[in-house]
Amino acid sequence: MALGLGIDAGGTATRWRLADEKGECIAQGAADPLSGHLFSAAAEERARGVIAEIAKAVALSGKPVGIVAGITGLTRETPAEILVRDMLADAFEVPGEKIFVAEDMWIAYLSYFALGEGILVYSGTGSIGYYLTEDKTVLRVGGRGNLIDDAGSGFWIAREALKTVLREEEESPGEGWATPLGQALAKALGGTDWNAVRTYVYGGDRGKIGTLARAVAEAGQLGDKVSLVILRDAGEELARLANSLIKRVGPRPVALVGGGSRLHPIVADTFRAKLSPPVEVVTNDVDAAMTAARLAATVE
Repeated sequence: MALGLGIDAGGTATRWRLADEKGECIAQGAADPLSGHLFSAAAEERARGVIAEIAKAVALSGKPVGIVAGITGLTRETPAEILVRDMLADAFEVPGEKIFVAEDMWIAYLSYFALGEGILVYSGTGSIGYYLTEDKTVLRVGGRGNLIDDAGSGFWIAREALKTVLREEEESPGEGWATPLGQALAKALGGTDWNAVRTYVYGGDRGKIGTLARAVAEAGQLGDKVSLVILRDAGEELARLANSLIKRVGPRPVALVGGGSRLHPIVADTFRAKLSPPVEVVTNDVDAAMTAARLAATVE
């Protein structure tokens, strides 16, 4: 029985699925985040460790004949693509020609649309607008990472919330943390003093910071006005990504996906309201790792 391994690596976790030729899931699991930003020996070592962890788990259920992997931050036809392919080939003992490696958005796009059919807007730890033409040319907006932008993402929402609470604390000590948003963040951070905040923020990675967006959503559910403004602004920022691509390729159906887009209804509602012109919006979740696994099971 031919088995295909699909890998969907994001900023928060790496999800994998093992599927048979019929497209049925045989096994699944998750590992630590895996990034295509392999700009140092330490980053390469971390990537090898994550891949080795997945290989050990997959081996309990079978050996894949092919692998399709979508890796956040990775660009095709770059040294990183070759490096990740070699890592996968070594770990799984699969020939390189049976391994397809691309950025995670490539796989996500094909989970929703045929080539050239629609526009994908993703909000997870980061954010990006993505269009894959019929000849497989990638048009992307955003997706430049949190040091430059990533507006509308979980990281961005968390940062805006932290900034707001801390600035209010500076102006009126005790009032920032007393708000519903402040209380939700304090619970997630494990405290309100600066040492607790900086330990959480600077002692982790962007994925860990992005999880604080859930606290913002929690406060928003309680009606906190500041949280709702941040979440609404996130919806506007994500709509900007879609509108930028609509301007370039014309009106297309848009898939709004990722955990950041589902934090609170106001995000998707604002997104729809700000699209110009109005187009069909798809918000249902599709398992990108499973899509990749089904493709991998049919690798020629």
